[in-house]
Amino acid sequence: MRSITTVSLRLARIALAAVMLPAAAFASTPWGEDYFPNVPLITHEGESVRFFDDLIEGKVVAINFIYTTCPDTCPLETAQLVKVQKLLGERLGRDVFFYSITIDPTTDTPEALNEYRDRFGARWTFLTGDNDDIILLRRSLGLYIEEIQDGSNNHNVSMIIGNQATGRWMKRSPFENPYVLADQLGNWLTGWKSVQPDKDYAEAPTLRSIPLGEQLFRTRCATCHTVNGVEAADALGPDLLGVNDRREPEWLLNWLRAPDQMLADEDPIAIALYERYNRLSMPNMRLNQEEAASILDYIAEESSRLAHTNTSAGGNEKNTVVTDPALMSPALRRSPPAQDVVAIMNAWVRESDSRAKTNAGYLTLVNVSAEDVKLVAVESPAYDSVAVHEMKVVDGLMQMREVAGLVIPARGQVQLAPGGMHLMLMGPAEHLTAGQQVKLTLAFESGHKQTLSIEVENR
Repeated sequence: MRSITTVSLRLARIALAAVMLPAAAFASTPWGEDYFPNVPLITHEGESVRFFDDLIEGKVVAINFIYTTCPDTCPLETAQLVKVQKLLGERLGRDVFFYSITIDPTTDTPEALNEYRDRFGARWTFLTGDNDDIILLRRSLGLYIEEIQDGSNNHNVSMIIGNQATGRWMKRSPFENPYVLADQLGNWLTGWKSVQPDKDYAEAPTLRSIPLGEQLFRTRCATCHTVNGVEAADALGPDLLGVNDRREPEWLLNWLRAPDQMLADEDPIAIALYERYNRLSMPNMRLNQEEAASILDYIAEESSRLAHTNTSAGGNEKNTVVTDPALMSPALRRSPPAQDVVAIMNAWVRESDSRAKTNAGYLTLVNVSAEDVKLVAVESPAYDSVAVHEMKVVDGLMQMREVAGLVIPARGQVQLAPGGMHLMLMGPAEHLTAGQQVKLTLAFESGHKQTLSIEVENR
């Protein structure tokens, strides 16, 4: 069995060769079936595969080792790779292949791996197998550190990316900027970029000093969270705009420092977040008091900056308002944009087939006032008629029905989203494609009307 020192030296020579030699030089690469253990593994779907023959031979790959009960780094690794997955798009599984291999095969059955994979929305292969075979793989890839093997699941969190066909292999951090990692996998390992023209360093932009809170947020929090008031449908955690105004400071500090303990103690807010975000536990990031406070300071400053930007700009062209009042700073909550009855966020219209006679639109209606508001009609010059519809189970069958008056409760919101309530857009004047705008006029029981333009998207 090779020592870890030998493996490290071999990987160092691989990286050096990848920098110095063209692809043709790897025609007879030593990093083939004689080097990589061709051990049997089992996928999250229960399929039996061989490591070299089925997973890496002739492929560009990213390989990391995780375990599904990991309380800290593994969830962050997986969430970060989901971002890389989105950037690679259809290339994942065709040109580039990801493999996450468990280091706890006793617990991580194919069923457990499949459930873990689904919770994150991952589209790559998760694998288990014999523990000794997995340790052999970790040694061969230079990801087994003897000094930290204490009987627990301590492990090296680095990952390996490489192209077996050319012999280019690199050890990378899974917390690397997802754009950089996607570029390395999609471009560096398969070819070379053209030489860039020389530029004077005097033209380089001045770099600002990034405070501790922002550094920590970017490296620990941004994998799952945003601070902009617009939460993606597949977000792994809540948007944090204005969270300082919605939660007690002590609760936030405790949550940042020991989320696992708060879940164990069945804190009601912690449990609600856990259930809302697909039962994904927030990892314990081992923050001290100063680090946690710095993150909260950054979120407060960013929330204040965005609140000032939105009130100064009066909204944007796509959505009249893009911030949820439950997430706003108090100043913004007191000053909603003039003439708006409700705030609009996450608004979009689906691009339909050119022959379709109906289409669907989605948005979240947020009532910033202290009284209920009722939406009674929606009009659009782009369609003959628009109505709010909802899906209901009637006598065991799913049926669609029109909602005559949609009540948005005081200080509350109503979400129109795929699979639930939505705008039914009927009789299109023309076929609209992604990037175009649809103008809608919302009519309320009070007699007020509100006009907005939302974008057509190909989702």
